[in-house]
Amino acid sequence: MQVARQSLTDQIVDVLRRRIVSGELAEGTKLRQEKLAAELGVSRVPLREAIRQLEGEGLVTTELHKGTVVSSLSPHEIEELFEMRLQLEPWLFGLAIPAMSETDFQAAQDVITQASAVTNSRDWGELNWRFHHALCVASGRHLALRLLRTVHDNANRYVNLKLTVSVDADRELEDHRRLIAFARLRDVDGGVALLREHIHSVAESLTTWIGHKRSLSDVA
Repeated sequence: MQVARQSLTDQIVDVLRRRIVSGELAEGTKLRQEKLAAELGVSRVPLREAIRQLEGEGLVTTELHKGTVVSSLSPHEIEELFEMRLQLEPWLFGLAIPAMSETDFQAAQDVITQASAVTNSRDWGELNWRFHHALCVASGRHLALRLLRTVHDNANRYVNLKLTVSVDADRELEDHRRLIAFARLRDVDGGVALLREHIHSVAESLTTWIGHKRSLSDVA
C-alpha cells in the first residue's frame, strides 16, 4: 500500500498507527525501516519523522542497538491509561452534551451502525475512537481531545486483541446507544455517570484478561 505525497509524514503516521492499533503490528514487532520505506513507497526521512511521532505517542519504542519495536504495556500501565480516560473523557463529555447538535448525534449513531456490521475485531479500535470522539468533540477542547486520542490508541490495540477471544462488543454497543440517549436528553449527570461506569467496566475486564493471558504465557 503506497501513500500519496501530500502531508507525507502524517499519512505514514496514520498508516502505521492503524496497523498498530488494529493488532496487525503486534507488541514487540520490529519496525524495519528499509522494508517499510519500500512497502509504502517513501524515503527514509519522512519515515523516521513518522516513527519519532509514534514514539511520542507511546506506540513504539526505540532502543540503542535494538532498533524500533511496537511497545508493550504492562497491566499496570494499561490501568493508568484508563485512569487517564476517567479523568479526561467524562469531563469532555459533560462539556459537550449541552452543545451537541443533531450532526453530532448522527455522527455517533453512524459509527454504531458501522460497528454493528463489523466482523473483523481489528476494525473495532478505530470505530470505538470515532464514536467517543463524536461524543466529545462539541466540548471544543481540542488539545484535550488530541491527548485523549493518544490514550485511546494505546488502549485500543489491547481491546481489539481481547475481542478476538471474547466478543463482548454487543454490551459495548448497548452502552454506546445509552450514551447517545442521555446526550439527546441533555442529561449531563446521567451521561457522565454512565460513561464512567462504561470506562471502568472495560478497564477491569481488559486488565484481568491481559494479566491472565500473560501469566499463561509465562507458564508455557
